[in-house]
Amino acid sequence: MNKDIIFNKFKNAIEAKGMTIDKVDDSGLLYISQGDWTLEVSLENVRRNYARDQDESHIFDLVDTILSYAVGMPQDWEDVKDHIYVSLIPSDHDFDSFIHVPVTDMFDKVFAHYDGTKHSWIAIEDTMKWGIDQDQLLNQASKNADSLSNTAGIKIEDIEGHRLGFIDHEQATLKGALLFSPAMQRRLSAEFGLSFYAVIPVRDFCYIFPEQDLEFFSSRLASTVTEEYKNSGYPITTEILRFSSQGVEAIGHYPVD
Repeated sequence: MNKDIIFNKFKNAIEAKGMTIDKVDDSGLLYISQGDWTLEVSLENVRRNYARDQDESHIFDLVDTILSYAVGMPQDWEDVKDHIYVSLIPSDHDFDSFIHVPVTDMFDKVFAHYDGTKHSWIAIEDTMKWGIDQDQLLNQASKNADSLSNTAGIKIEDIEGHRLGFIDHEQATLKGALLFSPAMQRRLSAEFGLSFYAVIPVRDFCYIFPEQDLEFFSSRLASTVTEEYKNSGYPITTEILRFSSQGVEAIGHYPVD
């Protein structure tokens, strides 16, 4: 692996944090240890994202995420509650004890502590430690997302007389999740009407359009949605989602080759 740039930079960064790669198995899975714990890590998503945009920050983001597991979640609810958000994850993920809520057949919501650089998923044990229940966690995530939504921009492009929107926010990794903020849904309803539609192939990318433009955009977004989905290390879904007063539902999806 001497010529493997991703592996070598990752190895150097991990070791600088006091952790060790004990072995790499035949499938490329890394076994990383510190003290009395060992973590299994795949570099597949990092390689995919690096190939897409040549950005080494993906390597260091993974290192920070691993470090957060080593350090552990803060003990006090008051220290974490203002940094709780929703993340969107494909439903075929092995969630283990992490709290997750299905949205459609293809993706779930998970809850994460986000410090501005890394997402640390919240497990049942964390809520027990904080002395809260899942409803409190959900309410706090909605409150925090609403605060972000009120500072986000909604940009509109005119495509042959049809309106295509997207969310603009400096916290790019939360763009897709902000669609599930009550405040953002109210803003989008005022802009596009209710119902409106959205695609969120990856966590930092979403398009929104009004109901009357469903036929126009659903036939034109297929290649964009599937390419984003296939080429990102953080895919969510290729579904077309309908947001209405009854909630969120998938009305179909683009097939991925």
